[in-house]
Amino acid sequence: MVGAGRLGERTQRVGAGVAVLHHATVLLVCRTDNGLWDVPGGAVEPGEAVEDAARRELLEETSLSVGPLKLLGVFSGPNFQHTYPDGHAVEWVTVLFAASWQGEAPKPGDDAAQVAWWPLTALPGNSAPATAHSLGSLQGNSGAAYA
Repeated sequence: MVGAGRLGERTQRVGAGVAVLHHATVLLVCRTDNGLWDVPGGAVEPGEAVEDAARRELLEETSLSVGPLKLLGVFSGPNFQHTYPDGHAVEWVTVLFAASWQGEAPKPGDDAAQVAWWPLTALPGNSAPATAHSLGSLQGNSGAAYA
C-alpha cells in the first residue's frame, strides 16, 4: 500500500505506467482496490529509475515485458488524485510511456483483478479518471504514432 503520512493528509508521489498498444487497442487492468480500469502502473520506489518502475509495474500487474518505451507524457492535477480505501490520499505525478505489444498473453497479477484489451475510442465507463485523461492524446490517432 502506498500510505505515507497520517490519515486525511495528502502526499505527493511519482508514478510510472505503460500503455501497451496493439493496433487500435490498449491493455488496461481492473484494479482490486477500487474496481476501476487503469493503465498498468504504480509508484516509483526511492532510487528507482522511472523507466524501470514502469517496466516493473507492467510485469507485476500483467506478466508482460515490452520493448522500447516511448514517453507519452507527464500528468498531474485533479484527475490524478486518488484516495485509497484506508483513507490515505495521494496526488500523483505520473510518467506514462507507450509501448507495442510483443505477442505474449497478459495475465492479471499483484493488484490487478483482470486484464483486457480496450479500443482506444471506447474505453470502459468505469475507467479511472486519470486513464481517460492520459490516453486522450492517443484516441485521435488510434495510437499509431506511438506503437
